[in-house]
Amino acid sequence: MNILINNNIKFAYAGLFTTESDWIHPMRIEKTYEIICVTKGTVCMYEEKREYVAERGQVILLSPNLLHGGTAVTRDVGFYWVHFTVEDGEFPIEKRFFESFESRYLFKELLHYNNLPNIPEYAVNSVLIHILSELCHLSQKSTQSYNIIAEQLYEWIRISASAELTVKSLADHLGYSPDHINRICKKYHGIGARELINRFLIARAKSLLCNTEKYVKEIAAELKFSNDKAFIGYFKYHEGCSPSEFRNRFGKIHMNTI
Repeated sequence: MNILINNNIKFAYAGLFTTESDWIHPMRIEKTYEIICVTKGTVCMYEEKREYVAERGQVILLSPNLLHGGTAVTRDVGFYWVHFTVEDGEFPIEKRFFESFESRYLFKELLHYNNLPNIPEYAVNSVLIHILSELCHLSQKSTQSYNIIAEQLYEWIRISASAELTVKSLADHLGYSPDHINRICKKYHGIGARELINRFLIARAKSLLCNTEKYVKEIAAELKFSNDKAFIGYFKYHEGCSPSEFRNRFGKIHMNTI
């Protein structure tokens, strides 16, 4: 199983912080990298000379051996926190703030595996690598050649992904033909428009299943499926399991408060 272990990047510890009271991040210096993914409220903090204001769905990536702490008191705050180390070589992610991270369900998956008894190291580390791969992709995407149509397309799909969104309706909204939309998608995002819609829609579904207590019927309605059966069938087709089965996979998480 050694082939499944990344010897350079190693998971350290993680949890889910939540509080309804007034809160400010304490000042500290960590020996590890840390990912903070906000689930509710606002996190205001700094690292050396950088300042961050992160809200739900946004991610901060902190570096080791640098002083960081809070800049303002907020309340009703929640965030996943993950610590890890990089043993050798350069860390490939230069970006430190991410405006949107759609795969938030991965943090719950990581916490679940980490809290299972006798779980092998590679199982937890593989989820961490998945998270870092997503962040690396987002970081590289921001430095690639800019195309205004491609960016408008990507953002519109990200915020509008639902069962009702089609390539044709997307093309009509942006004022281009479906074929042109597909060509732009494949050139700048590596996949067709339909696949990009599916990716964001599945990510939204997973996030709602993992991070809310909404009924499957409520989630189906929020994602604009005609009914819960249509949503269940769509989810099963793409994920190989029902929404309820997916939700029940990751129930063991470490939580902390003030």
